[in-house]
Amino acid sequence: MRLVSRSGFNLFSGLMVLGVAASLTAMTLPAQAQQMFPPAGTITTQGHGEVKVRPDSLSVNVTVESKAETLPAARSDNNHRMQGIIAALKSLNLPNLKLETQGVNVYPIQGEAPRNRLAKIIGYQVTNSLQVTVTGSAPDKLGDEGSRIMDSALNAGATNVGGLNFFVNDMTASRTKALELAVKDARANAQAMAGAAGVALTGVFNMEGTPQFGGYPRPMFAMRAMAKAEDVSSTPVESGESTVTSDVTVRFKF
Repeated sequence: MRLVSRSGFNLFSGLMVLGVAASLTAMTLPAQAQQMFPPAGTITTQGHGEVKVRPDSLSVNVTVESKAETLPAARSDNNHRMQGIIAALKSLNLPNLKLETQGVNVYPIQGEAPRNRLAKIIGYQVTNSLQVTVTGSAPDKLGDEGSRIMDSALNAGATNVGGLNFFVNDMTASRTKALELAVKDARANAQAMAGAAGVALTGVFNMEGTPQFGGYPRPMFAMRAMAKAEDVSSTPVESGESTVTSDVTVRFKF
């Protein structure tokens, strides 16, 4: 029998379309319902993990600026001073020391321009920037190594030393440990809740979480004044420590 409404709409076909739509909706409901409404027989808890980390690596920028009336003179002075700095840094014999030139720039120096006339070039400035990196060092020695690098560069003729940055060369172990602690904390919370309710945990329904790194503290150091090397003590540097945290949400079955 074929059912047709007064408007000519095929009721049977309409019911079929609605049935297909309902089936497609049913396929997506479990995932949506899982997000909106936790299933029965589960306990949802949060866990927190925290790991203190000390940096084992550092980087610092060393810059040499040279000015002279001619470009060859400025370049010669800059090259001579940078070569001295590189030699001084290498003589420290620090393990895993890496020196990398970041850039060499040349700028003309212009004098005061007369009225309605272009300013004349009265000299040149050459700037050479070097990045110094030490990786995989002992955390207890890192501050002293940073101090030695800065002092050696300044004593050898560096114009500016800055951008000191401490970091951990490999964060994998710290992130993993923070996640493990967070999951253990979540399980302890769930077990306390289950015990109070008189039920027993039987497994994990789902869980989610990501480790977060709070960033390293700003290095504490004091740049020395430009004076004779024998009149100045070494630059104090402290590497400090930071924290890797992890917060997880775990849904346990009981």
